Amino acid sequence: MRHVAGWRRNSKLVAAVGLALGVACGAMPDVVSAAQTATAATPTSSLTPGLDERQWETLLGAFGGSKGVSRPSQDAVMGFSLPSSVQATTVKEIVKRGGMEVKAGETIVKGDDAEDRILLKLQEERVAKPLAVDRAKAAMELSEVEYNRVRDAFERGGSGTQEVDRARLQAQVSRIDWELAVSNDLQEKIQLERLQERVVRYNIVAPFDGTVDLVNADIGLVVGGNEKVVRVVDVDPLWVDVPVPTADRATWELSVGAKAWALASVAGVPRIVEGKVIEVAPTADPASRTRRIRVEVPNPPSTSAAVPRLLAGEALWVRFTQPDAAQLPGLASADASKKVAATEGAK
Repeated sequence: MRHVAGWRRNSKLVAAVGLALGVACGAMPDVVSAAQTATAATPTSSLTPGLDERQWETLLGAFGGSKGVSRPSQDAVMGFSLPSSVQATTVKEIVKRGGMEVKAGETIVKGDDAEDRILLKLQEERVAKPLAVDRAKAAMELSEVEYNRVRDAFERGGSGTQEVDRARLQAQVSRIDWELAVSNDLQEKIQLERLQERVVRYNIVAPFDGTVDLVNADIGLVVGGNEKVVRVVDVDPLWVDVPVPTADRATWELSVGAKAWALASVAGVPRIVEGKVIEVAPTADPASRTRRIRVEVPNPPSTSAAVPRLLAGEALWVRFTQPDAAQLPGLASADASKKVAATEGAK
């Protein structure tokens, strides 16, 4: 009986394992099909496949030139320019985020300026109604009228010298009071301008047209006056400083405005961009025997995903004689592939 009971238990175990294997084997095609469907649904990059490492070395050898690192033509790292009496402020609003275009004068981050805005409103009220000036002017005119009457009476014998002198001095004091009121009103207007500028200091604004690269702040964060939380860059055009060897005679003949050609790698796809020389250093580095040449490279916004914009911070190889594309291996095929990708992207 024990053998029979054990056989029955083993039979049930074998049957359960067989059932599980059957379900797994039956479900396997569905799993493979789902994986294939997910793979097929994965979007492919619109960029053209680039050159491999060996092809790049061959292309760079044929292109020549000097290597430099591109950077924005304008670069500003900023924080709050708080008044001297204010140590810190709280971030109230973030108007622009990283990657967003910005115009000169546009606000990027707003600080907590509530107290200063209240003071500004009070000052605007003082300037809007110059009551002190109006009162002083009316008092001056009244004193002049009284002085003229006393003087006329004195000429007719109806008033004494003391009354005339008192009226004359009172008229002079009234005029001084009016001039003082006018001066105080002007000071109030200057104070208004000061408070307006003080309120502006609670905003971080763009110093030029460009792109917000980084906003290192969140709403509610307390930021000190010396902390830098925003970076704005202008990447059109790009600048690149290249060390050109002084052993080459052409280096000595370079001048501002000379043409230059830069070779860039966009995800391995070569691209040649024509630029110009904007700075020629009057000194050389004795250790490397090179001269710094600054080149400006145009970098307008991209109009197609297949031809992306150059990134600041990437390496560029620069030469100062026009290259022949036919003698640069891999460049012609890359250009052809880029055109095909651009056409497909337009479709």
